[in-house]
Amino acid sequence: TLDGLLAARGVGVGEARPWIAAAAAVYDLHRLAPRRGLTLRFDRATHALEAVRYEMDDRSLLVLERTAGSIHAERAPLPYFTEVKGVAGRIERGLREDATGSGVPPRVVSELADVFGWELDLESDLRPGDEFRVLYENTRQAGEAAAEPGTVIGAEINARGWELTAVFFEDDDGHGAYYRPSGEPLSREFLRYPLEFTEITSEFSPLRDHPILGCPRPHLGVDFAAPPGTPVRAVASGTVVEAGWVHQLGRSVRVEHSGGLRSVYGHLRSIADGVREGMAVERGQVIGYVGSSGLSTGPHLHFALDRDGEYVDPLKLTAAPGPRLPEPARRLFDRVQRAVTRQLAALPRGGSPLTVSLSTPAYRTE
Repeated sequence: TLDGLLAARGVGVGEARPWIAAAAAVYDLHRLAPRRGLTLRFDRATHALEAVRYEMDDRSLLVLERTAGSIHAERAPLPYFTEVKGVAGRIERGLREDATGSGVPPRVVSELADVFGWELDLESDLRPGDEFRVLYENTRQAGEAAAEPGTVIGAEINARGWELTAVFFEDDDGHGAYYRPSGEPLSREFLRYPLEFTEITSEFSPLRDHPILGCPRPHLGVDFAAPPGTPVRAVASGTVVEAGWVHQLGRSVRVEHSGGLRSVYGHLRSIADGVREGMAVERGQVIGYVGSSGLSTGPHLHFALDRDGEYVDPLKLTAAPGPRLPEPARRLFDRVQRAVTRQLAALPRGGSPLTVSLSTPAYRTE
């Protein structure tokens, strides 16, 4: 808590009260998180608190300052640097192994799976000799050396001469999606995978030998291998209809979507804070963490879909494409896609990384 942090630094209860009230007026203090930067400035002569700076997230600060005897509070942008990194490579073993081996962060590989997953199976459709190219943002806070991978702004996969290109475009309202250079939407209503791209260890089957019980039983979902604690995402917007312990599934979450679809996420280590029955969730929102609860041989996610009460194979689901670009945005999009495709074409082959630093990326609207 903010009062606890101030008290730990010698700020008395009476002195802290107006600072806490000012902060609460512009920020929900229940959202204070560990390992976020907090800086206090004291008057050298009186030792009175003069200013507080708290990193609310990777891009913004809560700034409190004493001005003319009162406490002024505001949100301020956190200074950061952005660069665009481009990597090109050739498929030898698989996209996940070859992309990470070429320097692409796992988080970016997962984004590629979300972008292209409805167009091709990244596990089975790619062959040795196929190629990939990707442009993604790296952000680095001022004064820090480490950079965090951000949005994939452009990507290309060439599979046996068939080329698929994706361009990220953000509209004036801050809504971003992926499109082909022609403007046709690639983003879908549903995410292809409920967690970062990983290995599928067991597919949907009406009958298989159960690994624990040793007898034939239906496997009405897909199992994804993942380390314990890996975030699990809702594949589409909807309403939580179940969150808790469910027999052999262990800790699980069930979400109801439009069109009579429900998604199920089982064997969780834990359910995300605040996720409960009746809660609305957004596409991509973290709802739990991979575990091995219930009847399970080890850490993995069991993901299932049922349509009107009948389970269907999640890997064979067809999802409607996202909305088309409105006509007023087409001219700006055309400029964006030309810039992105030009940068993709300029990337070297063979997996050698190329870094391009841009102070204000031309392909993003502010």
